[in-house]
Amino acid sequence: MGGMENSRPPCLRHGFVQVLNSPKLSAFSQGDHLGLNVLHPRRKFLRIEIGTAGLRLCLLCVLSIAAGLRVAQSQKSALQMDDIVKLLRSGSNEQALNLVTTRLKTYPKDCRLYSLQGMALNSLSRQPEALQAFDHALTLCPTNLAALEGAAQLRYLQRDKKAIPILERVIAIRPTNQPAHAMLASSLRSAGNCKAALPHFEASRSVFSGEAEWMEGEAACLATSGDYAAAQAQYRELQKTHPETAYVYALAWLESRTGNDREALATLEPLLKEGTYAPALSFGSYLAESLGDTPRAVDLLRRAILLVPDNAQNYVDFANIAFIHKSFPVGISMVDAGLKRLPDSAPLYLARGVLKAQITAQIPSAIQDFEHAHRLDPKLSLSVDALGIVKTQQYNDADSWELFERQAKLNPDDPVLQYLLAEQISQASENSEEALGRAIAAAKRATVLDPHYVPARDLLAKLYLRANEPKLAAEQAERALEDEPNDQEALYQKLLATRRMGDRAAVQELSKQFEAVRRANTERQKNLDRFRLEEVKGP
Repeated sequence: MGGMENSRPPCLRHGFVQVLNSPKLSAFSQGDHLGLNVLHPRRKFLRIEIGTAGLRLCLLCVLSIAAGLRVAQSQKSALQMDDIVKLLRSGSNEQALNLVTTRLKTYPKDCRLYSLQGMALNSLSRQPEALQAFDHALTLCPTNLAALEGAAQLRYLQRDKKAIPILERVIAIRPTNQPAHAMLASSLRSAGNCKAALPHFEASRSVFSGEAEWMEGEAACLATSGDYAAAQAQYRELQKTHPETAYVYALAWLESRTGNDREALATLEPLLKEGTYAPALSFGSYLAESLGDTPRAVDLLRRAILLVPDNAQNYVDFANIAFIHKSFPVGISMVDAGLKRLPDSAPLYLARGVLKAQITAQIPSAIQDFEHAHRLDPKLSLSVDALGIVKTQQYNDADSWELFERQAKLNPDDPVLQYLLAEQISQASENSEEALGRAIAAAKRATVLDPHYVPARDLLAKLYLRANEPKLAAEQAERALEDEPNDQEALYQKLLATRRMGDRAAVQELSKQFEAVRRANTERQKNLDRFRLEEVKGP
C-alpha cells in the first residue's frame, strides 16, 4: 500500500485533513460547539420545553388575578364578574363564555372581560380565538396582567418568539412570577440566547428545579455558555432521577469536551452495551479512537452503520478513521457501500475523493468525485477546497490559486477556504510582500470566522514571523495552544518568535516544552501506525 501513496509536502496532506475534518462534514472535528453544528443532531441537546406543571401554575395565577377583578360602576357588575370567575373555576366554561358575551354588549371596552373571554375560549380548546381575545384586551389595557399572562402562555405553547417580549412585560409587572421566568428561560433558549436565559432559569429554580425538562434546559444553556463544570453537575443530578438516554449522552459529550475522554467513554458504556442508540455508538467510536483503541472504534462505528444504514455521517466518520490510519482502499470500499444506499450524497463523494486523492493512480477519479460533489451541492465549498488541493499537489499552482480566490469570493464565510487560500498564497509567493499581506488577511479572516480553528492560527503565526512581527506571531501561537496544548506547530512558532524577541529564559522553557510535545506526538503517531484497516471478505 505504501508504494501507492503520493509523495507530497506535509502542508498539502494537512489540507486534506482540514477538508475531511471540517465541522461541515465530520463529527470527528474538534472545532464544533455545542448546539451549533446542524449536521450532527447527536451533538445538539434536546429542546424540551417547561412541562405542563408550569403552565397549570401560570393559569392559576391568571385565575387568581381574575378573581380579584372589581368593576366600579355598580355592585351588580362586580357580582357578574365574580360569577364568571366562579364558572371558570368550576369548569363551566361554556356558561362563562355566554355570560362574558352578554356582558360585552354592555361594556365593549372592558379589557378584563376580554381577558376572561380568552380564558373561557382557551379552556374550550379554541386557542386561536382565545389569543385574539387576549390580544384585544391588551390593545385596550396594555398592562392588564391577566391578558398578558394568557397571551404569553398561548404564544409559548405555539413556540412563537412573540411570547418573549410579552413574558418580559409580565415579569416587569410581577418579578416573582416563577412560571413566567421558566417560560421565558425556555423561550430564550429555543431562540438561541442562552446567556439571557440563564438568569430566568435561576429565578424559577425554587419551583421548577425538580422537573427534568427544566433541569435539562438549564444544563444545556450552561454548556452552550461554556460553563461545562456546572452543566456536568446538573446532568449528573438529573441522571439520579431520570436516567434517560439523551441525558447520559449529553453528560458524556460534556466530559469529552472538557478533555476527559476516558471518563466520557465510561459514562457512555451502558448505551454502548445496549446498542440501540446509534448516536451513542458513533460517539463511542470517536472516543475509542481518541484513546487509541482503533479496533473498538471500528467495531462501534460498524454497529452504528448497521443500525442506521442511511446515515451518511457514519460513513464519513469511517472514512476519517481510514484516513488517519492510511487505510485508504478500505475507507473507499466503505464509502462505496454508503453511496449504494445514498447515491446523491455530496459529503460521501467528497469523502471518497479525499481518500482517492491519497493514491496516485486514483487522483483523476478523485477529481471526478470532487466535481460531482460540487454538482450535487454547490454550497458544499469543501469539494472545491479539495479540488484546489489536488491541483496544488499536481504542482498546478496557478490554477489552484485562481480556484481558491474565486471560491473565496463566492464563499466569504468559509474558514477552511480562507485558510487554504492563505496557505496557497504563502507557498506560491514566498518572497512577495504584497502576497504576504494577502495571505495574512486570508488567515486572519479564517480565525475571525472560526476563533477555534487551530491550523489557521498556526499558519497566521508563521506568516507574522515572516513579516517580522514576532509579538503578533507569539499571540497567535498562544491562542492555538489554548485550544490544543499539544500543538507542536504552535509551540515551534512561539519558540521562534520568543527567540527573536530576545527572551532567553522563556526560550529555554519553551524548548523543553517543545521537546516533550514532540516526543508525545511521535509516540502517538506510532500508536496510530500500529493499526491498518483491512477488508475481510466473507466465506
